Amino acid sequence: MTDIIIAGVGGQGNILLSRVICQLYTNKGFDVKSAENIGMSQRGGSVVSYIRTGENVGPIIPDNMADILIGLEMCEAARNVNKINKDSIVVLNDRFIRFNSLDFKKNQIVKFFELNFPKLRIVSAYDIAVKLDMPKAENIVMLALVCKDGFLPFSKEEILKALEQVLRPKMYEMNKILVENIYEKY
Repeated sequence: MTDIIIAGVGGQGNILLSRVICQLYTNKGFDVKSAENIGMSQRGGSVVSYIRTGENVGPIIPDNMADILIGLEMCEAARNVNKINKDSIVVLNDRFIRFNSLDFKKNQIVKFFELNFPKLRIVSAYDIAVKLDMPKAENIVMLALVCKDGFLPFSKEEILKALEQVLRPKMYEMNKILVENIYEKY
């Protein structure tokens, strides 16, 4: 059983990333359940996706049980730490969208994760997506990096197959180039 939580804000492709990860597990024969919490996503509000593999499990991950937290945005990742534990893998996008928030400071969030979660990797998915001329694809950048680093058990070819199953043909071709670049360069 694997429990994955994806935390981000509206417009980052959280739901699409969730669909692709579900397709990846489905293609390997897993029983997959997913759910989302979406709050004002059209205005950059919180979007949280839960993905669970295994039989006889509900779609919502109990507190402290997630194996992996994929944080598309730092504040949203911090808001969901109740779902992970010290053994959880945390992959954070170095993206701080809520720059006007008085509640969180980027450096404080990074320090908190560094002190409490030894299996932490911080990536600059947005910067990579911009360099590859696809700034709206930081979600797929995160997926490729998470898989390339072995945090999720899927090969580049399996990612491409799932993307082809989920995306429209034009979007697939663009994301295929993105994934191939990430596997070659990052």
